[in-house]
Amino acid sequence: MKSAFDRTFKLGLLLSVIDWLTFNVVFILMHYSSLIPCLSVDDDFNTHVLFANIAYIIALQFVTISLHHRQSQPAKVLTNTSRTSVLFVILYASFLGIFTDADIPGVISSLLLIVAIFAVTSVERLFLRTRIIKRRSKGHDTVNAVILGTDGMAQGVVNVMTNGWNGYNLLGCFSDNKDDELVNPSTNERITYLGGRDDIVKFIEKNNVDELYINVNPRGPVEFKDLMEVCDKKMVRVYYVPYVVYGEFRKAKVKEFGDIYVFSQYEEPLRDVRNRIKKRIFDLSVSLLFICTLFPLVLLVVFIVSKITMPGPLFFKQKRTGYDGRDFWCYKFRSMKVNKDSDKVQAVKNDPRITKWGAFMRHTNIDELPQFINVLKGDMSIVGPRPHMLAHTDYYSELISDYMIRHYVKPGITGWAQTHGERGETKTVDDMRRRVEKDIWYIEHWSFWLDIQIILKTVADAIHGDEKAY
Repeated sequence: MKSAFDRTFKLGLLLSVIDWLTFNVVFILMHYSSLIPCLSVDDDFNTHVLFANIAYIIALQFVTISLHHRQSQPAKVLTNTSRTSVLFVILYASFLGIFTDADIPGVISSLLLIVAIFAVTSVERLFLRTRIIKRRSKGHDTVNAVILGTDGMAQGVVNVMTNGWNGYNLLGCFSDNKDDELVNPSTNERITYLGGRDDIVKFIEKNNVDELYINVNPRGPVEFKDLMEVCDKKMVRVYYVPYVVYGEFRKAKVKEFGDIYVFSQYEEPLRDVRNRIKKRIFDLSVSLLFICTLFPLVLLVVFIVSKITMPGPLFFKQKRTGYDGRDFWCYKFRSMKVNKDSDKVQAVKNDPRITKWGAFMRHTNIDELPQFINVLKGDMSIVGPRPHMLAHTDYYSELISDYMIRHYVKPGITGWAQTHGERGETKTVDDMRRRVEKDIWYIEHWSFWLDIQIILKTVADAIHGDEKAY
């Protein structure tokens, strides 16, 4: 029987071939469309095709195709696709200049190539990703896994393996305490108990296991010797799950520290100056474009309807907690009747303070549009954790230890939590805790294409409406 890793390797090879064929189709079509002048010279076309293929294959070696990885997200796929497209053009132009006398694509031609290759291969890769997910959800291309230990972050491992599309087949868990439980979050059923920690060696010897996740501390320096030997013999990959509870959703990373290795508690991509500049340029560009084009029309419509349907000021401003815990004035179109509790009481379902027009604006996110002004001022970003009123910050920061971490980045008009079911009223502390977890996940996994993914999801939610938008 082929191992899961052998199947994954062959799948990656097949995807590379499909990707390479897609690239050639795009490149040849660009030639025949005459959009790139230097490619329209028939005498040099074969040379261009040869070096273009060499450049693209090399680019694929540096930037992997990640769409078949079991934890792959669309943002990661798009990020790698953009990097491949840019690297290809750099290599392609360099090879032509060094090894041939053929014309080298200029700036405009290079940008056209990047955009065309990125656009088509992105569609191709995201389509293939959906097919792979569908296949794995039906039980194909699975990885058989077991867990040793049921404490700390073991439940987090279960949550990933049982989400239905990663392609994991969780055989069960081992623990000395039979009453310890790991639960499938999608079915609320207990994960199969396979025995105590001393039974795992015999189980691996007799069964087809691909991966072992260890979530217990060894009793002594040689306890896992037999286990490691049988795993090596049976070619079982072994992974160690940190035995901690605090910060369990964080993105730990191994880093060199002199002659030893240490784990960072979590990663912050936006601490990198280049990433912060990239995000700020995007925020300014989109905000200026919106405010100079669509916003005046939206403002006129909202002004007319608001003045007809409810008395009071057009805009609502409220102090909220922003970057680094600093307060700022957050702007919105007013959706409630003027009331004395607006800075203390969160909006709830069927809130009598919200007018019918206000409910429509909330349902479609129109009330948030003035926050593009906050983005221009530098108080907010287009994407980030939603800013909370000061009363909520004071309250929840005392109850949730990680609450203030969400202020490591600028708050956003929309965010990962809001596009993944954590919008609206927070009835319990657990509701807020789930929101904070998603906010911190965003901080740790930020990328330009993750922001694009969140923006597109926000637009789709606005069109279809969000039942939690009240």
